[in-house]
Amino acid sequence: MFILAKDYQVNWSAHPNIYNNYSERTFNFYFSEPEAGVNPDTGLLLLIAGFGGNANSNVYKKMRRVFADQYNLVTVQCDYFGHEFMQGSQSPQFNLTPQDMESVFTPDEIKIIYKEGFNRSLFLDIASKYHIGVAAYEKLNESKENFNDMGLMQALDNITAICYVIQILKENNLQFNPKKTIIYGHSHGAYLSYLCNAFAPNLFHLLIDNSSWLFPAYLNKERRLRHKIGNMLLDISFNYTASTIDYDPEILHLPTLYKKFHNFCEIQSFHGTTDNLISHIIKQQFCKSLKNCTYHEISEERLDGITFQSTNHGLDADFLALFDYVMKNKSFEKSDELQLNPIHFQTKTRNYLFDYSPGIPLLYK
Repeated sequence: MFILAKDYQVNWSAHPNIYNNYSERTFNFYFSEPEAGVNPDTGLLLLIAGFGGNANSNVYKKMRRVFADQYNLVTVQCDYFGHEFMQGSQSPQFNLTPQDMESVFTPDEIKIIYKEGFNRSLFLDIASKYHIGVAAYEKLNESKENFNDMGLMQALDNITAICYVIQILKENNLQFNPKKTIIYGHSHGAYLSYLCNAFAPNLFHLLIDNSSWLFPAYLNKERRLRHKIGNMLLDISFNYTASTIDYDPEILHLPTLYKKFHNFCEIQSFHGTTDNLISHIIKQQFCKSLKNCTYHEISEERLDGITFQSTNHGLDADFLALFDYVMKNKSFEKSDELQLNPIHFQTKTRNYLFDYSPGIPLLYK
């Protein structure tokens, strides 16, 4: 397949930081247009990566280009608030004393590791030959200026990115089809897709959900990553700043949030029967409670070795094949009308107003 789409990268103002006195900030967003150009049938696709993915991952670069040409879409993605802290382990730390290591390591090995204070590289090299499990924690350098909030700021950045692209198309007098506006997310990216749809309920007309949770689990517990280095199993914990701030669970809990507005977006939800982050039974109940939601339960019988390769969280899905699966024989209403209306949410503790009069979202709370 020849990938001919035109790619762009822009750095512009992002939504002010609601956790830091609405301080100014910028972000990168990326978009690709079909090689044939934009026409009245061209739609928009917002892609949202979850933990372990980002806009510069090869799979997402490929998706932006392939989908732009294959489905006549302007594809959009952004480096949203705190995405840096959602990747794999960059700096594992250890709370180990020489005494902790005596039962496994030789005295000479311990002496080498602690010769000039604890040497992490030497420790990992020596420990990798032993069949042991070692606990570690990730050094996350989060701050009020930038952290993995798992909620409002991340959703606002994604809505802002697609609104900017809409403005760019309009300023260049390029006609497109707002009724063909799609949002596609994986895991936490799918969860953010639901938030974006709630906060901009007239914008999206198709939401593709691969394994969304209904509330960010890492607000209540630490994230754990396990991987092998040689014979050693490293168990790394991530403790996020977001779990310590005064967040509003009502605005972040999808079953509660989705009772507060009328959902007009078609939702295609895919979820595995052995998902360890959220039960498929609870997910099915949520989807049944929504208008316009189709639930696809992925059990062993549904595995095809291509689109769905496991029943676990994320389904070991081929992201491109899953999109093709949904889009096969899919048609969209045609229109040139797009009106983003303000929306207000009230919870027990707070009021939220999402204002779109500037053309991009502004949250007042």
